[in-house]
Amino acid sequence: MTKRTERVKREIRNIYKADAEKPVNIAKEYTTLYITARRTFGSWRKAVEACGISYDDVRNNKKWSRERICKEITRLKKNGFSLRPSLLRQEGMTDLLSAAEYHFGSWRRAVETCGFEYSFGRDRAESNGHYQNGK
Repeated sequence: MTKRTERVKREIRNIYKADAEKPVNIAKEYTTLYITARRTFGSWRKAVEACGISYDDVRNNKKWSRERICKEITRLKKNGFSLRPSLLRQEGMTDLLSAAEYHFGSWRRAVETCGFEYSFGRDRAESNGHYQNGK
């Protein structure tokens, strides 16, 4: 095996260690590794499997459809949960975020497609141009 092959495998194993936080979007978070792994092994799936890791176990968007994503977004909204991506990540909902990005192109598009306004930024105060926390 080449040094590049071994390096790619080592980096993939580090990403999917049991105590590591699972990435939301591997292609965006580890772009160089993703491209190198695809070139070296032919696909990300083949690279992961070459490391002895089950691709289905680490794949984020495995059981999600557009319909199921919208049902989950609607459920969260109806139950008063924030749809802010950073808060959802903190709650361990990286699979939902990843699936939404995969199926809709972005979390914003998923939220808007499901009929909700995407507005998580701070409101700009009209009078002085400073940001306020929605008060």
